[in-house]
Amino acid sequence: MGNKSSLILTEDILEPFITILTEYTGIVPRASHRDGIKSYIERKILQNKYSIEQYKSLLIKDKNIISEFVNQSTINETYFFREEKQFSLLKEKLFPLWKMNNPKEEMKIWSAACSYGEEAYSLTVMALRCGINPLVTASDINSKVLEHCSSGVFLGTSLRSIDGAAFHTMILPYRREDGKFAFPDTIKKCIKTRRLNLAELQSLLNSPLLPKQQNLIFIRNVFIYFSMELRTHILRTIADTCLAEDGYLFVSMSEIAQLDSSIVPKCLERVSDGSIFYFHKKKQEV
Repeated sequence: MGNKSSLILTEDILEPFITILTEYTGIVPRASHRDGIKSYIERKILQNKYSIEQYKSLLIKDKNIISEFVNQSTINETYFFREEKQFSLLKEKLFPLWKMNNPKEEMKIWSAACSYGEEAYSLTVMALRCGINPLVTASDINSKVLEHCSSGVFLGTSLRSIDGAAFHTMILPYRREDGKFAFPDTIKKCIKTRRLNLAELQSLLNSPLLPKQQNLIFIRNVFIYFSMELRTHILRTIADTCLAEDGYLFVSMSEIAQLDSSIVPKCLERVSDGSIFYFHKKKQEV
């Protein structure tokens, strides 16, 4: 391995580790993402005095090691009310419409690939402000970010000066003197976290964990990391198993063009409202 105080993985040596990550999570990392994964592997091997083959073997055999590897290798970049135009549509049209048609029901919402949880809290706070009682599931493959989400405490950087700024007034009441945001139990109790691997939604082991009959699903900024085949499987499972009739599915606005009619299930109709696109699950004809 050469000098034990340093280690530089070549692309040939890195590739099997990338394959392990892809097989486990479905993620096909881009170049900048690969650099971070490479640095983590190099540090891990040196700190624990593993050989390259020892670490590779542990990733395959040890659940704790692979979980740590996944936690370090997944991208977790988000903030409150990201892509605020989508939230504007919820606030002005979809939430009021749902409340009018379902005045006494809980609204089931799934924030898939929730990262640290800013999306889940944005959806919860807005739903409450619109007079809706939300029951939110926040899921991610990364166990560390789920712990953060459950805590309900976020850094000041979770607010951005441009995107999401239209709804900052909904979050500012929860700012502490240290600049962090801390949500009360009345909001945290609306959100349940769940560790879920999107690459294995069709697995029989995952079936009991899947959020069912969801009225609104946000699954954003993840399809860009998945193969076309996996995108197809995820959309089909969500449409058939997770999304309620008359429910709404939102992906990132940058991803909508990648989800054409060849992979979108027929029960999902693509809807446009100005510059905003989303999917609506059609009611079955009796």
